[in-house]
Amino acid sequence: MKRGITQKEIARRLGVSQALVSRALTGTSEAIDASPVTVEKIRRAASEWNYSPNAAALTLKGAPTRTLAVIVKNFDDPFFGHMIRVFQGLAREKGYALLLVGWEEGNPSSVDVLVLRKYQPDGLIVCGSDYCPPAVQTILDSGKPVVQIGLGRVLRGVQQVAVDEADGLKSLVNYLLELGHDRIGYVGDASVSQRRREAFLMDTLKEKKKMIRPEWFVRLTAPSGASVNTAVGKLLMSGQGGVPSVVIAADDAMAQQVMRAFHEHGVRVPEDISLAGMDDIPAASTMIPALTSVRQPVEEMVRQAFRLVTGESGRETGPVVVPPSLKIRESCAVPNPLK
Repeated sequence: MKRGITQKEIARRLGVSQALVSRALTGTSEAIDASPVTVEKIRRAASEWNYSPNAAALTLKGAPTRTLAVIVKNFDDPFFGHMIRVFQGLAREKGYALLLVGWEEGNPSSVDVLVLRKYQPDGLIVCGSDYCPPAVQTILDSGKPVVQIGLGRVLRGVQQVAVDEADGLKSLVNYLLELGHDRIGYVGDASVSQRRREAFLMDTLKEKKKMIRPEWFVRLTAPSGASVNTAVGKLLMSGQGGVPSVVIAADDAMAQQVMRAFHEHGVRVPEDISLAGMDDIPAASTMIPALTSVRQPVEEMVRQAFRLVTGESGRETGPVVVPPSLKIRESCAVPNPLK
């Protein structure tokens, strides 16, 4: 890998002192009455020669490192894969480097706090709801900003960006009711995030005075393919109350498993039963049939988080709530109840 040019080399090539180069590139040249023409010459040369400041050196000087740490709750979740891609593009646009670290389910200490202390990022963004790794307090204690993208309680001092999931589910239910669905089921797991979505859905159905049958609401203890297949089998044999005409999955990854289970049970989507999801991951539009889903506006959420963590608009209080949107696709149709 080619080594980048240093301030010392810039100074040698231009015939000026290294101290002047440092002042010019850190914006402190006015303190020594440096010639504006010379300062502009140094900055132009640094750009042409692809100068990049050394993060370790900046850390020692106590200067901003132009590095942001990003902690991801679950690398296996395709929703976060989309989010990371957007983060990378925006970081490049804004001139920041990303320090990407993960989080192991059931092991809150798995985030490498020592790595964050070593690189001393200018701020921290936590991706995911309902969790708080120790690194959050570490960054807060250092006086650096922390932003969490997701719902749930956060530590004092953490700014929050979240989508209005309750509103998204209301939009989805309204659409399904317009199609003629009045027997709505649900499949999700026992995580805090998915239990909250289940509660939002039940509240919406109660508000609409629609029937809620316990056997139509499936909460999985282990969201594996086998358990989803078994749960769907029971759902399709709900007894005298019949079966739901549409099933809402807690997220799109769950919807993919539910759709496969329907296929294995010989049930067609949407001819026999409709299916909808949450999050609108990239794969939702390529499923067969394409999945109707409540979209979380990832691009806007990431931009809001960047704005907060970099202090572009100053410190704010209270969460930033981003509205969702409904993506209507082929997986939902006018109900045709199973015989």
